[in-house]
Amino acid sequence: MIVKKIDAKIYNNFVMNNNLKSFYQSVEWYKVKKDEGKKCELLGVFDENKLVGVSLIIYSQILKKYYYAYASRGFLYDYQNISDFKKSLIKYFKSQKAIFLRIDPPIILATYNKELNKELHWESYQLIERLKYFGFKHFGYNMGFETSQFRFVHRLNLKDSFDEQLKEFSKSTKKNMELANFRGVEIKKVDINCLEKAISLFDMTANRKKFLTFRKKFFEDIMNEFQDQANLYLVYINKEKYINNIKDMIQEYKNKLKELELKKQHDHVGIKLKTQDEILKNSIKKYEEELVSAKQLEDFTNIASMLTITKYDEVVSFVSGMDNAYRKFCPKYIMYPEMIKNALNQKLKYVNFLGVKNIFDKNDSDYGMYEIKKGFGGKTIEYIGEFDLPINKALYFIYKINKVIKRR
Repeated sequence: MIVKKIDAKIYNNFVMNNNLKSFYQSVEWYKVKKDEGKKCELLGVFDENKLVGVSLIIYSQILKKYYYAYASRGFLYDYQNISDFKKSLIKYFKSQKAIFLRIDPPIILATYNKELNKELHWESYQLIERLKYFGFKHFGYNMGFETSQFRFVHRLNLKDSFDEQLKEFSKSTKKNMELANFRGVEIKKVDINCLEKAISLFDMTANRKKFLTFRKKFFEDIMNEFQDQANLYLVYINKEKYINNIKDMIQEYKNKLKELELKKQHDHVGIKLKTQDEILKNSIKKYEEELVSAKQLEDFTNIASMLTITKYDEVVSFVSGMDNAYRKFCPKYIMYPEMIKNALNQKLKYVNFLGVKNIFDKNDSDYGMYEIKKGFGGKTIEYIGEFDLPINKALYFIYKINKVIKRR
């Protein structure tokens, strides 16, 4: 078994027919990382001249003149002959001055439904133990975002129509969709000229949650390399629609109040009618106050943005952001349904909301993110996780010690 560079056409043909494929293993992602100035390679694993595995490799410089090699959501390999696979990897990456190779293939360890009932893939658990036996260092069963990629993602298996998909939405999700629509929230697909507006909203969420932010060029590279497979959206408040909806609601409650006044003239005024009267008047007051607030908005106020990447058989919500001042407008409940509708129109298999964390801990600061995503149906997927294969054991030990020291 040997590892060597292969051309993009041979590489892409293999990826297209592999069940572990993702945009992280696409030629477009390879070009994005090259545009970043990264040292990258497309590698093939050959067993008796037969191509049995591939991966995009991204190198990062460490310890001055050495590298660590990251197989971007790879290798795409069946992990049967791990002994020979390991030997071929060590031989190749030693020649590239790599201290270690990091892999995190999207092999499913378990799936969870909305009640968090677990379906374990026992063969994947066995694979973890086999990889560890052959010297791959497992990061562990982390519940958060500590690794290169998410270990938990939330994904929808798409139905035949949006009406069918809607049946999987939770009651609170449907209610929030109605609320967002009432408040005039709309979404539009925009081009690269609106990228700065979108990035400003990405950054708001990143800063609030203390995520790493990306430069404008990175998003430009994604849109340029993925072309029409990268879709940028802006979510905004349509002031006129919002105001008209409020006025309609006020009028509806006023009409109900008139009907109640007529009823009070003919019927005995009991506690029930008095309560209804109070509820209607409070509702009118609430919407009149909301109307005052709505009139202070600009005609169109951008409140959220999203960048999706469609590749192979799924669309991925790659990054999104929102202005927390407009949280009550529920922009994600306009954003995600639009993403689902577009995926259905393209006859894709999956909608991938990407990472979720600490799904068993309702006290986690990001638990609300998980609740929003699971409210649209689907299942949460747990992958086997991240592994390091030391190439130079002495330098790998020094690298790990340095990382511990820097964290202190």
